[in-house]
Amino acid sequence: MSTQSSIQSSSSLNLNSAVLGHDALDIIPAELEQTLKLAGLLQTSLELDTVLNYFLDAVNHLIRFDGAQFTNNEFSYEFQYGKNERHSCTYRLRLGEELLGELSFSRKKRFAEAETNQLETILCQVLYPVRNAILYKRAVVSSQVDPLTGTNNRAAFDSAIEKEVERSHRHHMPLSLAVIDIDFFKQVNDNYGHSTGDNVLRKVTEVIKDTLRASDELFRYGGEEFTVILNGTDSDGAANVAERIREEIENTYFEHEGGTIPLTVSIGISSLTTRDDAKRLFNKADAALYRAKETGRNKIHYYAKSRMKAT
Repeated sequence: MSTQSSIQSSSSLNLNSAVLGHDALDIIPAELEQTLKLAGLLQTSLELDTVLNYFLDAVNHLIRFDGAQFTNNEFSYEFQYGKNERHSCTYRLRLGEELLGELSFSRKKRFAEAETNQLETILCQVLYPVRNAILYKRAVVSSQVDPLTGTNNRAAFDSAIEKEVERSHRHHMPLSLAVIDIDFFKQVNDNYGHSTGDNVLRKVTEVIKDTLRASDELFRYGGEEFTVILNGTDSDGAANVAERIREEIENTYFEHEGGTIPLTVSIGISSLTTRDDAKRLFNKADAALYRAKETGRNKIHYYAKSRMKAT
């Protein structure tokens, strides 16, 4: 438990550029600026993890601490450095009216007043690099979200599937992929209008999300097609998840002007083998989807080594 209540989270210090801006740099000791080299170092990356690592490594050479933690509620982001200990001080980082996050330092020994004063001066140097990293993160997140449904888009899928395939191969873990297509979706647009079609896509997304497990990842691949990465899941487990999705969609009422629109989906499944890369895993699931639609729709097929199997 920290005895420095004046800088605890309950009364944390606001670091604002209007108070601790460029003028504060004039009072930084020469040895500090030489050690940190923050002006250049903190501008070399837009990745928030990297910026924080650079900064905390440098600070730790000047003011010894055991652990540090940065949190940003906008992205539910948490960065941990070292190990948290009993005594801590917390700073709320602001630029103007924008709250960038909270940064805490902790150690077994209390921080002296001179050390907290020095921390306050040092922290002004990380405000703009953190803000720039947050702006970059916002742009990345925005580019990977489908604006219509709010779920991840194809760009996010392409990135995620590569990572999950590599991770599954490295740790010898099962991985499956489901490709989902809304049956006769063109007729929905033609008969009820594109606005209704958009509402159907949003509702389908909602139903699928509610059906999935916490470890599953949903993406809108394009048009009326979705993909689901099923981490740690073999073919039998994937078939069970897919069947739940198919049943939920079939049993959901898609309302339109007092009536309902009947809807079904077809699903193709593939499971990772030692020979598969991300592209081959997707192509297998896509081939299984084609087979499901070809044989009547509202069906699930999974790709086997030498044949398609219906569930």
